[in-house]
Amino acid sequence: MELTQYSERKNFFLRSQPWCVDRLEIDDSQVVLSGWAVPCDGVWESLEFFVNDQAVEFSCKLDRSDLLQVFPFWEGSGQIGFRISIERKDIHGAGETVVVSRHCNSSSSKYGNYYFPMSRDLYENLPPARLRSQVHGSDDASSFVLEGFSSYKKIDFLFKEHLGDGHQKVLPVLDWGCGCARVCRYMLEENEGLHGVDVNGEAIDWCLANLSPRFEVSQHKPPLPYPDDYFQAVYGVSILTHLSLEDQADWMAELLRVTRTNGIVILSYHGSSSLLRFNLSGEDFEDLQQHGYVNLGKNHAFGKDSEVGAKYFDTVQLPSSFQRIVEGWPVDLSFHEGVFGNHQDVVVLTKK
Repeated sequence: MELTQYSERKNFFLRSQPWCVDRLEIDDSQVVLSGWAVPCDGVWESLEFFVNDQAVEFSCKLDRSDLLQVFPFWEGSGQIGFRISIERKDIHGAGETVVVSRHCNSSSSKYGNYYFPMSRDLYENLPPARLRSQVHGSDDASSFVLEGFSSYKKIDFLFKEHLGDGHQKVLPVLDWGCGCARVCRYMLEENEGLHGVDVNGEAIDWCLANLSPRFEVSQHKPPLPYPDDYFQAVYGVSILTHLSLEDQADWMAELLRVTRTNGIVILSYHGSSSLLRFNLSGEDFEDLQQHGYVNLGKNHAFGKDSEVGAKYFDTVQLPSSFQRIVEGWPVDLSFHEGVFGNHQDVVVLTKK
């Protein structure tokens, strides 16, 4: 993929039609969704949104000047905001979950949709703002729920696709790098065998006090406090995205150790769907093509001098990097593009 020139990045950007819902406002009468979206080939007349498979009206070409630095290769990126406002009573077939999509048949784009719960109870008893910000990049409560619930739904789809129709009975499951339970909080009622681990002791303390006793602090290096072949499924959302290649290999081996034969490990990473969000230099792109992995330097979400922050990076990689890591391992790989946050790709490792 040649993306070293701004013109190449612009063309790829317009063809791939990225979009993001980054704010949700919901009350007893109305739902408002805000975000940004790139129409196909930059033609605004082609842009459509659907809520529960019904077309909805929206405002577009709204100011998003905050994106000019993210996507500097397209002069129109500062005017790609949108806003959907819909009465709750007008949401067709509204049950426990609402689906927001750019396709009239949302099931055909299940990994590229957004999902949010209608129950007000699920917007309560949230972690404090500082913990939300560490895992979400923002302390906004509604978007914390939106992204966490969307990830939960997509993990459920991945379970079904890779484990079959009996996936609802998947026990036990590990959320590796659970943070303050942004994702797994929605699994607790349906899966009594769900466990969570994280290096952030403060986040684990909150989970233990508010959710379940099945959360533990993990060390920065393996091993995990579980026996061999214990879990049917393991998942990690936005963890590999911050690890060196050496640490990725160590942790993937450890996650497979605690996974049963024919079980799966689901891991998200910054792949081709994330490339343009980092505004990589031409040299970075060349390194990525040659090595399949680029470390862009430290991410300071946990502070510059903390023990966690010292090994917390922003990384981008290609499927070839995983193929090199697992060469000779008893594992099959499969890949999904643009799943979590509609830009993190996913690798699924099936243990043989």
